Amino acid sequence: MRRIDFAIALILVSLPFAACAQAPAPSSTPAPAQSIPVVGTFDRSSIVLAFYRSPLWAAILADRRFELNAVKSAKDTARAKELEKYGAESQDRAMQQAFGKAPIDNILAVLQPEFKELSGRMKLSSVVDSSVADPKTANVDATSLLMDWLKASSETRKMVEEMHQHPAGK
Repeated sequence: MRRIDFAIALILVSLPFAACAQAPAPSSTPAPAQSIPVVGTFDRSSIVLAFYRSPLWAAILADRRFELNAVKSAKDTARAKELEKYGAESQDRAMQQAFGKAPIDNILAVLQPEFKELSGRMKLSSVVDSSVADPKTANVDATSLLMDWLKASSETRKMVEEMHQHPAGK
């Protein structure tokens, strides 16, 4: 009987230690925080300049010039006037976009395929103008990647750098 009492006592004494050994240790790593959206941002003036100096814009203008020559040859003066007006308005819009607050919807429309590609590749929730980015989000500057997509030349990049070193009106 003494052996049984001794065995029971030994079991009872060892229970708290066994329970501690089997309990999971408290985690030293914090619980995962709610993920903060990551937003790609771009510098508006840099992208406007890069767009209007891009091979893409040059191709758009070349197409319009070709059409203008064709309608002039066909003596379609109404369409020729529309195309000439387009050229003048495009130049004015470019200046207002680069140095003013004119909307850049035409540029954003052209950049949509790249926005989608960047969002997927970099796990971005969106790509927006840095001036309207939400400070509550994690922001990643995608300006240089967009300039790459627009095939910005070294001369264009130098102009962008100088533009930021010597902002207009300051």
